[in-house]
Amino acid sequence: MVRSPVKTVLVLAALVSVAACSGNGSGPPGADRVAGSFYAALQESNLEQACSMLAPGTLEAALQTESGGARSCPDTLAAVDLPAAGAAVSSQAYGRNAQVVFENDTVFLTLADGMWKVMAAGCTERGDRPYSCLIEGD
Repeated sequence: MVRSPVKTVLVLAALVSVAACSGNGSGPPGADRVAGSFYAALQESNLEQACSMLAPGTLEAALQTESGGARSCPDTLAAVDLPAAGAAVSSQAYGRNAQVVFENDTVFLTLADGMWKVMAAGCTERGDRPYSCLIEGD
């Protein structure tokens, strides 16, 4: 079967434009809700609930002390002085990752087992350098 080069180019252009539109939307469904729920759980001192919203690598990092020992995730979250997030300002999806910007914080999320999980929180922008985050993992 022979295809017209013009038709092939038009089909490819349409596919590229659809893919481009789906990559960076105004917000990923649910990521902003999960980020808000994470901060609500912290506000209510429901640290077990907040821990359940962490991505696997972030949870693993939260269980480690600087000396290599182990501690509980709630103890780690209680020790971190996260800012009050404030209202959500924006959210963006980047494939399997998302960024939710609040008035006073930025949260990064990832899809794990089909659910949004907090990968990093308490993040501060540092210009051309990567964000500095109070809670983070791989």
